[in-house]
Amino acid sequence: MRKEYDFSKAKRVGARKGLKVLKTIRLDPEVLFWLEEEAEKEGVGYQTYLNSFLKKAMNQEKSFEERLRKLEQTVFPNKKT
Repeated sequence: MRKEYDFSKAKRVGARKGLKVLKTIRLDPEVLFWLEEEAEKEGVGYQTYLNSFLKKAMNQEKSFEERLRKLEQTVFPNKKT
């Protein structure tokens, strides 16, 4: 190892797009087994499959107002909006 390094030409790296975050989670064994099976069917790793599964769920989530409106229509079907 050198005693000194020259960083005069080094460039600062900004935030990278698509950076993943390392986080530990706990899953029930049957959930992990299901994830691994589904991921194998798709030909990807279980973490990749879990990430895409959660992204789909996140994008399909309706806003609070949309859910409330649907609930009101179910509970009060004759109410005019």
